[in-house]
Amino acid sequence: MGLDMALLLGSLVLCGAAFVGDDLLRGIGLTESVTKGVMGGASLLVFFAALIGLRVGWKGKAERHRHAADRLTEGLSNFREARSEDDTWQEDCTADLNQLYWSIMRNVTPVPSNQFNRLKARHLRKVRISKMLDTSPGCPVCFVRLVVLWEGLGAAWRHRWRQ
Repeated sequence: MGLDMALLLGSLVLCGAAFVGDDLLRGIGLTESVTKGVMGGASLLVFFAALIGLRVGWKGKAERHRHAADRLTEGLSNFREARSEDDTWQEDCTADLNQLYWSIMRNVTPVPSNQFNRLKARHLRKVRISKMLDTSPGCPVCFVRLVVLWEGLGAAWRHRWRQ
């Protein structure tokens, strides 16, 4: 959505600038040749950005990930409802839960293996920040992020040779 709006705004500005008179351009210190060159270059930049956006398909990827998140959230809710007090599931619902799990997992976009660790680390940082904010709600989020970063660096340093 952001890229589309930027491209639309860029196109609108360039279209509007095409109708600006030479007198106005000279009045603000621009020559006709410089203005044409800048507008031509900017038009090409907007055009190629639009082509890249169409080719990469960010909208489709975002929609698939949103759908996956919705499905996974729905499945998690079903698992939580079926869970007993002792964190187990009754025998009569395990087959249904297993079928639900695999129907969801077959239809979600997998996380590319080269992005898994980065995304997992990001998720775990967000969970840690959320837990810290639960205990200290008045603390600025930027400070909590720094504390989590410092804790992570310290833990990595302490465990650097362990496996």
